[in-house]
Amino acid sequence: MAAKRKYKCLKAKRKYKYTKRIKKTVFRKKPLCKRRLSMWCLLNRRKQNLQAAIDQQALQAAIQEVKSEMKAELDKWCEMQRSLSQPGIQGISGPQGIQGIPGARGERGIDGSEGPPGIQGLPGLQGIQGEIGPQGIQGEIGPQGIQGEIGAQGPPGPVVIPEVTISPTTNRYFYQPETDLDLTMSVTIPASFFTNDLGAPVADFSALDPNSFNNLYINGILQPGNSYDVNPTSLLFPAQSTIIYAGTPIVLEAVQLTANVTV
Repeated sequence: MAAKRKYKCLKAKRKYKYTKRIKKTVFRKKPLCKRRLSMWCLLNRRKQNLQAAIDQQALQAAIQEVKSEMKAELDKWCEMQRSLSQPGIQGISGPQGIQGIPGARGERGIDGSEGPPGIQGLPGLQGIQGEIGPQGIQGEIGPQGIQGEIGAQGPPGPVVIPEVTISPTTNRYFYQPETDLDLTMSVTIPASFFTNDLGAPVADFSALDPNSFNNLYINGILQPGNSYDVNPTSLLFPAQSTIIYAGTPIVLEAVQLTANVTV
């Protein structure tokens, strides 16, 4: 720090053009005394000590700030560890993925015990009448015999009520498509693609006749009758806004009814 310089004011007199006298201040340098120099050194040391104290406080404040940031980072890391160690709330389920390639068909299990007989179904429709056979050769007319006497009327015979028994026969056909079936256009599946209850391929749906009815299940869900059409050689899906994904089980169930009349 530059030493302060004191100037002594000296008053000098000057004469100007006019008779008026004007006082002017003249400064003269004066050297510092020993007392003032020691005081200046003391003030300089106090200033240095004050600056050092300010720097020390700033350093302590910076250290405290770094400690606070380290503590916040440590708390954040601990919170992250706790969130990873504990199961979080289950999120919203994503869309269903594409179904994978179906595996090989497993071996057939042991057949279960036969269940109780079902409720007797309704009698089937009457069959179509057969063709009339050719007329036989007429025989010769024999001689007319003598009419006998009319005998007494006998007692009425017993009334016979026939017993009708309906026997249902169930046939099931299974199929799993290897690729997606886009039903926005009509799709026909041949009967030869299906297998029966024994896992053997079939040539046609032989159980379909006028005395039978059928049900279609897709992925275990019964389908309405207007969503498909079936004949002995194929299964037809008309155009509709849906897709049957690869590997989805398709089951056609045909129930054939047989009527047995016992007199």
